[in-house]
Amino acid sequence: MTRIHMMLERCSAIVLAMLFALASFAPANAQSSAPTGPQPTATTSTILRGSVTSNGAPLAHAAVTLVGNGLNIKVESDAAGAFAFGDIPIGSYEVDITAAAGSASVRVDVPAAGAVVSIPVSALKTIGRVNIVARPPRGGSGTDIALTPADLAHSPANGSLSELLVQLPGAARGANGVVHINGDHGDLNYIVDGVPIPQELNRSIGGEFDPNDIASVEILEGAYPARYGERFASVVNIASRTGNGPAGYAAQFKAGSYASVDNDLSFHTPVGRGSLVAAFRNQNSNRTLDPPNFDSNHNGGSNVNQFVRLALPLRNDYVNLTLSHSYQTFQIPNDLAAGQPAATNDNETQEDFFGSIQFRHLFANGGSLSFGPSYKRSRIRDFGDATNDFAFGAATNPGAPTDCARALAPGSTLATPIANANVAYANASCGFSLGADRTAIDVGGNIDLDLPSTHNDFKLGALYDATHVAKTYGITLQPGNFLAPLITPNAPNAATTVLDAAPNIGHLAAAYAQNTLKFGTYALDFGVRQDAFSLFSTQFQRGFAQTSPRVKLTRTFGARASAYGYYGRFFTPFSLENVSPQSAFLLDLPLNQQIAAFDLKPQRDSVYELGGHLPIGSADLGIRVMQKNATDLIDDTQVGVTNLHQDINYAQGRIATQSLYYQQGLARGGRFYFSAAHTYSVNRGCETQLLAPCFGTSSDWTPADHDQRVDLSSGVTLNDRHDGYFAIDAEYGSGVSAALNPNGGITCAGANLTANVGGACKRTPHISFDVQKGLSLGKGTALTARIRNLLNDRYVITRANAQGLHYAQPRIFDLGIRFSR
Repeated sequence: MTRIHMMLERCSAIVLAMLFALASFAPANAQSSAPTGPQPTATTSTILRGSVTSNGAPLAHAAVTLVGNGLNIKVESDAAGAFAFGDIPIGSYEVDITAAAGSASVRVDVPAAGAVVSIPVSALKTIGRVNIVARPPRGGSGTDIALTPADLAHSPANGSLSELLVQLPGAARGANGVVHINGDHGDLNYIVDGVPIPQELNRSIGGEFDPNDIASVEILEGAYPARYGERFASVVNIASRTGNGPAGYAAQFKAGSYASVDNDLSFHTPVGRGSLVAAFRNQNSNRTLDPPNFDSNHNGGSNVNQFVRLALPLRNDYVNLTLSHSYQTFQIPNDLAAGQPAATNDNETQEDFFGSIQFRHLFANGGSLSFGPSYKRSRIRDFGDATNDFAFGAATNPGAPTDCARALAPGSTLATPIANANVAYANASCGFSLGADRTAIDVGGNIDLDLPSTHNDFKLGALYDATHVAKTYGITLQPGNFLAPLITPNAPNAATTVLDAAPNIGHLAAAYAQNTLKFGTYALDFGVRQDAFSLFSTQFQRGFAQTSPRVKLTRTFGARASAYGYYGRFFTPFSLENVSPQSAFLLDLPLNQQIAAFDLKPQRDSVYELGGHLPIGSADLGIRVMQKNATDLIDDTQVGVTNLHQDINYAQGRIATQSLYYQQGLARGGRFYFSAAHTYSVNRGCETQLLAPCFGTSSDWTPADHDQRVDLSSGVTLNDRHDGYFAIDAEYGSGVSAALNPNGGITCAGANLTANVGGACKRTPHISFDVQKGLSLGKGTALTARIRNLLNDRYVITRANAQGLHYAQPRIFDLGIRFSR
């Protein structure tokens, strides 16, 4: 057993023992009384408070029942008519009130910041939506965002997580649906129903969780407590859809530009005191990825999703089962302008399955203990088209096979490929055809304990994940390649395939403890997190660990204003899918003269942050200023001449962002928002020399390839009296900058690019509008019409890889109809 394995096992055993020991001292059963304790920090749990009135006077001893998200809890209003439900998941709930004076039945959307409602009862039962009053989230950053089911359903971005994320402060588009937030490299941390989703496969396209299965979402942008780890561009807390009340269904059918069809069907039914939800979605389109040319003839794709959630309350406890499966297909767009044949038929498929079971016990004081296992299986397959791929290689390398051969020294072998230092070779790419089959299986579990009291909110938890990445890479280089004389000397002009079938095995473990101490108008959040992970294969074995302290001091000014200062240490593991050193060595010949050592390192950050909330009338203005100093900053790049991506390290990274987010609630649950951000993201020093190339010099700061300095976004949702709505989103970006690399990679050439001072490229600024209108046709039926990119501003997103330039989606129309019961 290796030292790192022993450390992981001891860490996990100690933390689990501590958790169960603490749990044994907690109250054994929950009582039907209003929970007390501090306002919760911004996690997947929150609090609903309210008051019951009758003829304008407080109503005591009214029975208040909350149903939703696997919970069925009853409390009683106190002498002042007040009630509270503590430590409940974010999402939508049905609240029923019964008393001698009358009754009421309402639906409440509860965001992560909590909600306060006032509910009048009457002799006749009333049904309606309660307008909520959301508090600024004390436990998060100044620009955290919570979106309710109505916000998601009425947004022009509904059904697309990337379109939703690009409206956030500090968001910049990448290629093929990737969104970079806060100047980071796309490292989004997804948490579904309280369980983190691992992502072990390098991917540049696709998604793992269907946006239509999201009931509500909270997005944390910074000031992360010790509970959160691994990925820090942003934390996306997702509460998946549930069913409340009697059995029912919902169906949605859409069709639009590029022969797109999008169908969604869901069904829910009561199961005991709980509920079962099943949902199915099917999408097809002739334009799925961002093509290198606007009108690629090979850009079809499909996405099929299945989702199940079973929530079973057990007294005041509950069991939650979440299952999600997706299967996606992509045609890789052709680069006709660069000489790629129109008949080229490269394709990719992605399949993801995620499942978790969470057991949750609620304590009488509003605390909870939750734990359970999770499982994830992801598979990505790439299918090449050798004939046309090689023809494309010949077109882009006019001197082939001379350039592709790269003139190895006489007598060279695989051990000494460039024995003669005077040998000249061309820095040109060979044509290649990629066939790959990658499968990552993750098995793990998490446990979280929350023990609130009057002046403290103590949390403790741990998680563990064991990963097996089985991979088969087959990269075939065109005839006349530089490897053929070394691997097949009897056929020096033959096509040559480099294989990598060595599996990777990884283990990740983490434990955290954090506390919120309240004293007067101040709150001190402090905690520590311990992370450790190991990765080994046939050619390498590495292990790393870090202890990360985090502290935040918040000062409140009245009920809604606050200011905070934060410091935290972060630890980001590199991807557990890596090309073997031997294969990378062969693909990078003759640039690399020896087999690489496995030189990847985890990223380690020091983060400083100031922020707060300022009430402006009934609106809220959130402010955030952040500086991140990174060591061994993680990015990704291509391996050799393939489509495979490999994590790389820069020696240093600097990310600074200043952002604000303004939001105003409108009548009938509508909203207005505006965000502005200035972001600075640069890297210095290529530290990964051999496994994969990275750009830039060892001494100069280089703008990241997603370094969009200024972005603005705004939107409004107007709900009418007849259950219809109108919504519009707008987004402005100043353009993405990237370093000029004289040795290849990103350059200033190309359309829609303007030279900038300092040897950098600058994409042109852009502005886009998305509009959606919903028209109610009666109870449960509505028509929808949507236009994305109203001005048809097809701006350049990024220069990239084997597919060349990537552009924003053009103007797209779709019409739809929704039914529900």
